[in-house]
Amino acid sequence: MSETTPLLPEIIEDPSTGTPGIVANELMQEEQLAKDYSSSRSTGSLTSSDGEYAVPSKQLYVIISSLFMCSYLSALDTTVVTTLLSTISSDLEEMDRSSWIATSYLLSCCAFQPLFGKISDIFGRKVMILLCIGSFAIGCLISSYSYSLWPLVISRYLAGIGAGGMSVLGTVAMSDLISLRKRGLFQGGANIFYGLGSASGGVIGGLIADNWGWRAVFSFQVPIALCCATAISICFHLPEGSPGNGYPNSDMWKKFQSIDFAGSILLATSLTGLVSAAALGGHELPYGSVSFVLLVVVSLGLLAWFAYIELHIEQPAIPIELLNTRTVLSACLANWFYSISVYSYMYYIPIYFTTSMDFSPTDNGLRMIPNFFGIAFGSVGSGLYMRKTGKYLKFIAVTCFLGVLGTIRICFINPDISIFTQYTLTVVPGFGYSCMLTVTLLALIASVPMEKQASTTSIQYAFRSTGSTIGVSLAAAIFRHGLSTTLGRNVSKALPDTEDPKIIQEILHQALKSTDYIKEAPQWAIEAIRGSYDFSCHLVFYFCLITVTMGYVSVMMMREHKLHASVNRE
Repeated sequence: MSETTPLLPEIIEDPSTGTPGIVANELMQEEQLAKDYSSSRSTGSLTSSDGEYAVPSKQLYVIISSLFMCSYLSALDTTVVTTLLSTISSDLEEMDRSSWIATSYLLSCCAFQPLFGKISDIFGRKVMILLCIGSFAIGCLISSYSYSLWPLVISRYLAGIGAGGMSVLGTVAMSDLISLRKRGLFQGGANIFYGLGSASGGVIGGLIADNWGWRAVFSFQVPIALCCATAISICFHLPEGSPGNGYPNSDMWKKFQSIDFAGSILLATSLTGLVSAAALGGHELPYGSVSFVLLVVVSLGLLAWFAYIELHIEQPAIPIELLNTRTVLSACLANWFYSISVYSYMYYIPIYFTTSMDFSPTDNGLRMIPNFFGIAFGSVGSGLYMRKTGKYLKFIAVTCFLGVLGTIRICFINPDISIFTQYTLTVVPGFGYSCMLTVTLLALIASVPMEKQASTTSIQYAFRSTGSTIGVSLAAAIFRHGLSTTLGRNVSKALPDTEDPKIIQEILHQALKSTDYIKEAPQWAIEAIRGSYDFSCHLVFYFCLITVTMGYVSVMMMREHKLHASVNRE
């Protein structure tokens, strides 16, 4: 593995692209759904005996455990690849095109997620979850037998399709199974498993690769995925009338005819373009290049075309009119702004530690560990609060404000901060972010009729995934602009009279290329380089503060909605 620390990421790690993206729920004919649902309410077939779950408790825990493990695999499969990227590309002798190994996974996660929720509303959650697990397992299996670049890229693309579907459908399925009052607690558990997958991917991938080779990293995930599929196949049985059972009383051909192919293709294509621009911008595609600008413009044009179509058809892939609901819109905007902020500072705090405080990657990693506990406490704590009180508005107003205060604290980072501050820097904003994720999901689901809960879930994840990906790209542009404008000035001022001015260009080139150059730079230039990095990182942190503040304003626009204690919302 290369020892060089890149200044900017070759790919954009989006732990939410393992995460759910954009899905849809409008395919079921609403009159038929309302009739079936009304019938189930009258017969009591929609809920279990205590009304909190749609299936018996023992059966529920098997299903939920399997869904949690799917979420874990989705996150883990992202981080193991980014950790082993240089090892894999060196073994395949494709270092110059290594970013495609991870980018292909990211692209398919974002591009195909819109299709799964839509199709699951037609064919049912269980069928689609099993198909997604199968796609993930087959992709991993092919990856373990790939001995050249493009078979590996294609297999990673296939695995990404399944991983995205596992995450989004797992989240939607929990809404079919669990009452809103208890839904937040289970969502907190899902967030913890996703966080564990992201955190442990590098360690697990390194251990397996060191002992059995990098291909074993993919093959070991296959039996785990198959065990999850077996458990879901046996236990996942929703009661009659549940929206998760699929389109009622229709043959296979009519179900296919109900799919909004035009909208789905436009959405998948536009998202592929935007994610490609975010992932490749500044590297394979310079920000000012014609190719980059054209890619962004065309993608935005396709996205606008998609929106126009969705507003003028009877059964859209994404019911955009739901954004007219105040709580849905404010929750989605909150997810967008907070994700921009969190994923930006999570990348640039380690860069600050490396460049301004001379920390090693291990030192950086240790200081980011407490962030997981902040996220875990926030996820579970918000779920417990909502289960006990049935409310959320005052709670999220306080916890999200803590996220703003935590980001302000990050803006005051300096090389003289205490060890305690170093280890707790991300805990408070991470706590606020996890509370926001859990509460806004429940709030927007509660703000719409039950038959539209999958659609609102999908819209929220769309904002979250695009926010995290595009946010890191914007932060990278801000960082690079700050560095390029200050580095030359600072180094020129520090240049001794005895040095040839021509050396400045070499120093600028190396400093822009890698953060590790600080260790090799001439002694007289080190402080000038550190100061430039410090200034540029703070620009990103101020950007994070602006976006998290906008997210808090969005949160305060939400309304209080009842969190029902029964699955059928009685």
